Amino acid sequence: MLAVLLLPLAVSALDLPHYDLDSLAYMSTDIIVATLSVSSRQRFTATVSDTLYGTLKSGDKLETLSPFLELFQPMKDGQRVILFLDRRPRPPDFFHPEASRSPFAVLPSGVYLIDVYEHVHQYYQINNPGPYLAEGYHLFIELSIPTKEQDLALPTLEDVTTRIAMSLKLVKPLRPLLEKAATRQDAPALMNLLDTRSKNRKSCNPDAILDRLNDQLRSLEDPEISLKSFALAPDWRSPIAFVNHNGNRDKDYTAARVKYLLQTLSDKKKSVSLRVAALEILLNVSKFHGGPHAGPSQALPIDNEWLADSASEIQSTAKTIFDDESEDGHLRSLCLQFIPLDQPLMVAHAKQIYSKTRSEELRFAIEDLFLKLGDAFYEDLKPPGGPIASVVLIAPERGCVKATGDNIAFIETYRERNDFDQLGGVGHQRFVMTNLRTNQRFTSKFNTLSEWRSARNSEMAFEFSQLLDIPVGNYTIAPEFSRNDQVFSTGHTLAVTIRDTPTGKRLSLK
Repeated sequence: MLAVLLLPLAVSALDLPHYDLDSLAYMSTDIIVATLSVSSRQRFTATVSDTLYGTLKSGDKLETLSPFLELFQPMKDGQRVILFLDRRPRPPDFFHPEASRSPFAVLPSGVYLIDVYEHVHQYYQINNPGPYLAEGYHLFIELSIPTKEQDLALPTLEDVTTRIAMSLKLVKPLRPLLEKAATRQDAPALMNLLDTRSKNRKSCNPDAILDRLNDQLRSLEDPEISLKSFALAPDWRSPIAFVNHNGNRDKDYTAARVKYLLQTLSDKKKSVSLRVAALEILLNVSKFHGGPHAGPSQALPIDNEWLADSASEIQSTAKTIFDDESEDGHLRSLCLQFIPLDQPLMVAHAKQIYSKTRSEELRFAIEDLFLKLGDAFYEDLKPPGGPIASVVLIAPERGCVKATGDNIAFIETYRERNDFDQLGGVGHQRFVMTNLRTNQRFTSKFNTLSEWRSARNSEMAFEFSQLLDIPVGNYTIAPEFSRNDQVFSTGHTLAVTIRDTPTGKRLSLK
């Protein structure tokens, strides 16, 4: 039987998140090891064999979990699993209204499969649409299973139960603070926990503890606290929540909040991180608008109910920062998104900034924007790098992309000319390190941390895997593209230093 046919139609429309173990430990009221029984009608019964957390006992049977477990593949008769459960009340589910009546819910990604070798597979949504799939399993028409070697490469059940115990121990002292209604007196403790949790974040997966901390800090209705929390741990809900009063339209509230953002953005005495956070909230809010944005400018529209009344002030503030060479290059690059280039004078002004600025990031941002306007606009800049605009930057400290160990995570972004396929395609890509004293060029192996691509642009997070053959000194890193051993495009550089340490050579910012 085709495995796909076993899935409910609803799965094709679901975005199924994967939570880390600390998040699952925090969200769970019960964590159990259980054996599944599957009826001929694909109804599941989970019989408890061991309790890792909570009050369920060995032999207890859970017979109302089918609406949750049918989102996971495989789910077979006799299969052993670890279940992360929540017994708190839940609102009705649109596709499965009976799920809200179940005494327990299975948390999103809250199933671990225990294989016959006593090794443990987590579940991930590999494709959307698609179900959760256990590690090592593949679903293409039929479900294929991993090899014994693949099973044995995964953590043992003993290792995983030890990790669960450690996460429960970590979460236990946090629960009193996280589960209460926040007060102003709680703000320092909440902010410190948010700071620590954000710094230690290991992946881009959802983080339930960060989400809860942001919810609590937003509930205090203090713009300074909300902005600082967004700077420490940006999340997708904060921008609209910042300008929207508890989901209700309040023009005076919105006007005061937007004014606060603009005052922060304009104030050079504020930290760059806080000013960037204010600008990013405005940029995110601007993406919510009532209809299509016409015109060739490529600037983000400022025509929604929250920003329309402040549109001219937003644009003038952005232009002032964009024009100021003493401002931070990243901040200026973000401001460029609010500057409409639908008039020849504005295009000429951006070209003038391009020719004068010392910021490699800003030069790339202008190239990227001009490529969106068209190849002719881009070539009019007389870009030195060729038909691909590219840049290497340090991954944001507060981002979810993390390097391994003491390495540094980098972000490479590039955009191709629209006619690039006619010129022969990308060819081979590498990163070149050039010694600033000797002009020697080196290439080093790198590991890809994450990547996405679209028709004309790409972003890749990476780290260098070895620096053994590269002498200590000051360097620049640049993307380089070649075809038939001939370099045809180079990117904007980033300055770094290679130094000796007791544990080997290390990169640092120059």
